[in-house]
Amino acid sequence: MGEVVVTAANPAADELRHQPSVVSMKVKSLQQMPAMGEPDLLRSLQLLPGVQSSSDYSSGLYVRGGGPDQTGILLDQIRLYNPSHAFGLFSTFNPDAIKDVTFYKGAYPARYGGSLGAVLDVQNRDGNRREFHTSGGVSLISSRLMTEGPIIGDGSWMVAGRRTYIDPVVKAIRGASEGLSGLGYHFFDLNGKVNTQLTPNDNLMISAYGGDDDLDVAYNSGPDSLAFGMLWGNRALTGRLTHVFSPTLFGRLIAIYSKYESNIGIDIFDT
Repeated sequence: MGEVVVTAANPAADELRHQPSVVSMKVKSLQQMPAMGEPDLLRSLQLLPGVQSSSDYSSGLYVRGGGPDQTGILLDQIRLYNPSHAFGLFSTFNPDAIKDVTFYKGAYPARYGGSLGAVLDVQNRDGNRREFHTSGGVSLISSRLMTEGPIIGDGSWMVAGRRTYIDPVVKAIRGASEGLSGLGYHFFDLNGKVNTQLTPNDNLMISAYGGDDDLDVAYNSGPDSLAFGMLWGNRALTGRLTHVFSPTLFGRLIAIYSKYESNIGIDIFDT
């Protein structure tokens, strides 16, 4: 057998693919994997070697013995905290808004600090630079809509939203229950991204994400009353400016904002 020469079209991607404990996925691969109701990123990763789940009702990642809190999860370089809906049943990642995923199960680069176990790096779509495009879908869990298009000059934008429609089911349960005066729950995700070429040497990218879970339960039985409310979610914003000084030198300035909050309210006998 003679000599075999392999030429990679993208050397950086080829090098990443051959690193140990690294999985690189495109959105098409994610959509083809088994799913419960609709494609879910974290549940798809649970099917990989070395990754386990605590139960069928959790999207948490247990990578080689490490718990979910030991896995760093980033969206466009923003670290997200508790990226799940419905108390861990679904993840906050809208499959229509994802471009590609890199999952480090171990030996991740030094730029991913602050994680004891694994690192999940998710990139949002940049948008269509050529034409306006819209896609969406309806699943057993939620409704999704994504729009993208070009910017005058040289750039693109993308906006994607997702919201569950559990509300009508919850209202039917509330109507059939005596004393249950209030019962509501829903979650939503909203992703946005703008990528534009300011000058031949300057590129600006702005990425934003927002998502909430809202649970409200109220019970009235005669003089007794009980109300419980819980609201939790993430807010994230990234701004990145890249300047090319020469064909061999560029500089990058990144500003990142990330916030997770969880608010709980309890009302017992009007107290």
